Amino acid sequence: MENVIDLTNSDKPFLSETAVNSENAQSEQNVGQQIVPRARETSRASERIVMTITALCGAAAGVILVLGGTADGGAAAALSERLSGGFGEIFFGRLIVGAAVLFAEFLLGFFAFGDHVSWLLPLFMGIGSGVYSAVEPVFIPSEIALLLAVVFSGARSALFSRKLLGLASGDRAYMRGMTAREYAVKFALTIPIIAAAALYEGIALTTFGA
Repeated sequence: MENVIDLTNSDKPFLSETAVNSENAQSEQNVGQQIVPRARETSRASERIVMTITALCGAAAGVILVLGGTADGGAAAALSERLSGGFGEIFFGRLIVGAAVLFAEFLLGFFAFGDHVSWLLPLFMGIGSGVYSAVEPVFIPSEIALLLAVVFSGARSALFSRKLLGLASGDRAYMRGMTAREYAVKFALTIPIIAAAALYEGIALTTFGA
């Protein structure tokens, strides 16, 4: 009886070590899953900051061009003529411009270089918004709405471009990201903002006599 080997507790150290390793692996996996969304949120915030700064710089440049009298006379005359049109001309004109900028940002998201040039659209849109706001101050609320739409869409475009580039290079950190369908839906949700801004400008000029 003394030579009988007790096997009841022989596997306990091994089982305990296995359980600890399993728990450590699971905790590391959970930490990794938390780090990826957190990094994505940080990247999204930084992109929005960059887009906002470029849009504001563009708007300031547009205001300076008008108030400083450095704007081209022919361009100023063309703008005044456009603003003197009817509701339909003003509404559809601004709607087409805003939709064209959004569509350009949407397409840039599918190109590798989109991450590097997407900030140009908020800059140019900011210049136009600054010019319109300086010529007709009643446009300020609608132009702010337009710039916000362009800024958020530009940041989304840059991040999606970076995500596709990461997927192409085999970076698994980008596997849990926005799909192309979600990307398109979020861009489509921005169109009502553009339409509302264009509607406001048409009403402001034709009804309020701006």
